Amino acid sequence: MYYTRSMIVCLTLHALHAVCEHDNGDIIDLTYTFDENTLFFPGHEGFVQEILHRGTYGPLWFESNRIETGEHTGTHMDAPAHLREGQLRIEAVPASHLVGPGVKVDISSKASMDPDAQVEINDLMAWEEENGRIPDGAIVMMFSGWGKFYPNRTAYFGSDRNDSYTDENDVSLLNFPGFSTPAAEWLVENRNIVGVGVDTSSLDFGQSTNFSSHVVFFEQNIFGLENVANLDKMPTTGSTIYALPMKIKDGSGAPVRIIAIVNDDVINGVSATASNYFLTFIAFFIVFVYKILF
Repeated sequence: MYYTRSMIVCLTLHALHAVCEHDNGDIIDLTYTFDENTLFFPGHEGFVQEILHRGTYGPLWFESNRIETGEHTGTHMDAPAHLREGQLRIEAVPASHLVGPGVKVDISSKASMDPDAQVEINDLMAWEEENGRIPDGAIVMMFSGWGKFYPNRTAYFGSDRNDSYTDENDVSLLNFPGFSTPAAEWLVENRNIVGVGVDTSSLDFGQSTNFSSHVVFFEQNIFGLENVANLDKMPTTGSTIYALPMKIKDGSGAPVRIIAIVNDDVINGVSATASNYFLTFIAFFIVFVYKILF
């Protein structure tokens, strides 16, 4: 009995030690709240919430709402099928691609001087010189500092119109940063990434009317994340991004909840944070068994 008790105590301490040894890391929410201020690309649909019931229902408190939204509204994921025929729709994006190393490419300095600034190949090369090769399975985020304008439509888009993004001559009315086409081509040809994201409303910069960077990414079934929030809080490297869209059959996109966990190592697809929760459960289970037996 003494040896059994000692073994249980040792197992409990080992499990708790393993949890304490690994820092779960900071969790950064990269998603804007969906409400009456939610922004959407000109010509798309906004977000509407209708309260169906909010109050007592017999002896219970009961709340239920109805929502209506476009696929490409607020913080959302573009499926490759959005601008490329025959590519993955939202429900077909592999779950394994929804988690990956976070890479933040900071162009906020040049964007502060030029609203049409773009991520260029030299920005990607500079990132790698400082931080090493962009890891396989990465989700590459452009940080332009544009989040400071959200949800002011005029400042965020460079136009107050929500019905069209071009004028009568098909010239874009919009001004905001994005990925250049050469940078997009460099990423798909030289690195093995699964997704890209921006803190603006489009992967392409505002003046684009052919959305060529979208097309380059989508040809390789690389998804896009748009209207990403709080990228100023995300580190340049050392985070894991989780981007979980609503699973809509045949969807060209979907609202998405994105978080970044700093120092959350993912090894062979297993999150260290998830492993810690499991170890914590094991520790408490051992204590439970100990109390029953002794």
